[in-house]
Amino acid sequence: MSYTQSKFNFTYKRNPNENIIYNTFSKALVVLEDDMYRQYETLSFVDADDKNQLVDNGILVEKTFDEMSFLKYVHYKTKFSTDILYLTIAPTLDCNFACPYCYENRRPGKMSAEVQEALISFIRESISQGVNKLHVTWYGGEPLLCLDVVGSISRKIVSLVEEKNCLLKMHLVTNGYLLTQNTIELLDEIGVTRVQVTLDGLKANHDVRRPLKSGGDTFERIIENLALFYDSPIEVLVRMNVDNQNCIDFKCLKEKIDSLGNSNMKAYASPVEDLNKDAVNHVSDFMTTDEFESFAMSACEENGLPADEFAVMDDRYAFCTSETENCYVVDDLGDFYKCWDEVGREEYRCFNILDPENKNYSIISKYLTSDPFSDERCKSCVFLPLCFGGCKYQKAHLAKSVCGFTRATLEKYLEIAFFRGQ
Repeated sequence: MSYTQSKFNFTYKRNPNENIIYNTFSKALVVLEDDMYRQYETLSFVDADDKNQLVDNGILVEKTFDEMSFLKYVHYKTKFSTDILYLTIAPTLDCNFACPYCYENRRPGKMSAEVQEALISFIRESISQGVNKLHVTWYGGEPLLCLDVVGSISRKIVSLVEEKNCLLKMHLVTNGYLLTQNTIELLDEIGVTRVQVTLDGLKANHDVRRPLKSGGDTFERIIENLALFYDSPIEVLVRMNVDNQNCIDFKCLKEKIDSLGNSNMKAYASPVEDLNKDAVNHVSDFMTTDEFESFAMSACEENGLPADEFAVMDDRYAFCTSETENCYVVDDLGDFYKCWDEVGREEYRCFNILDPENKNYSIISKYLTSDPFSDERCKSCVFLPLCFGGCKYQKAHLAKSVCGFTRATLEKYLEIAFFRGQ
C-alpha cells in the first residue's frame, strides 16, 4: 500500500536534531530526529514499524485517500447531527450591571410561564425525534435575576432527561454579583456543573468597566462570592475580558483567583469585542486578533494552558455550535437565535417558540450553509481542521475574517502544550 504525507501536517524544527510534526486533523504530534525526518520526507523507511506509527497517527495517509473530502464529511456530519441539542437560555435580558461594551440591548421583564412551558415541550419533542444529549447554558442579561425561572425550568429538564434516559450538561454564565451560598447549593442541586463568572481585571479597572446600574462597585463582592465555591463540586471558570488597557492585570488577577485555593476554579482571558453598533464605548481599547493572540501566548508561557482549552487540542469539527442544526439561543420572549451575539435583536430571530412553524430560513441557512471548503484560502490552509473558517457572525456582520492561527502562534502553543519545562 502506498502512502504520502498528510496535507494537514504542521512542521517545525525544535532544535538542531529534533523535528516536530503536528497533524491538525488527527491532533497527533510526533518528534522525529533528523534521520527519521529524512525518511518521512522521502517516504523511504528502514523500519516498517516507524512508518506504521506515522500512519496510525495520521501523519501519513494512503495516496488514494481524499483527506479534504473526509474532513468535509465529518464537518457536515457534525453540522447536521440531530442527536445533540444545544440550548442557551436567557430567562431575562435585564441586568444589574451597566458594562459599556455590552453588545445586548437590555430590557426589563422575564420569561413568562407560557414561554417556559413551550420551551419544555420543545425539548420533549426534540428528544422524541432522536436527541439523546442535551447541553443547556443559562445566560442573560443576568440569569440570577430570575433564579426562580432557572430553578423551575432546570428541574423540569432534569425530570425529562431522566425519564427519557438522555444525557445532560448544564452550565451557567453570570456576572457573579448575586451569588450566595444558598444559590450555589441550588445550582448544584438542579444539575449545574460549570459556572462562568466574568471579571475585567483588578479592582480599579473592573469597577470602571463592570459597575452596577446604580453606579456602585462590584469587584470585592464578586471575589467574596467566588470564595463561596470552595466546598462546591461545581467547576468555576473566571473569564477576564481583556483589551490593550487592562490586559496588564491578568497575571495578578490569576494569582488572586489561585489564592482562593479552589482546584475547581481557573482563570482565563478573552478579548473584549466591539459588537454593539447601537452604543459608543469610551472605555475599551479593543485588541486586534493579532494583539490578542500575542497576549494569549505570553499568558500561556507564564501560566500554562488556558482553562478553556483551545481548538488545537479538541476534536470539534465546526468552529462553533451555532453552525449546527440543533443549536439555539432562546430569550425571555421565546425568540430563538443561532448566535449569542444576536440575542434580543429581532432582525436576527429564527423563530418564536409560540409560533415555531414560522421560521426565518434566511437566518438559519446563513449559519448552516456557510462553507469553508468553498474558500480557496481555507482549502489550502493547514489550519482548516482547527478553525473551519472562523466565526460566522463576525464574517457576516463585521466583515471580519477571523483566523486566529499563524505559524508562530501555533508553534508557541505546541511548545507550551507538549514541551513546557523541557
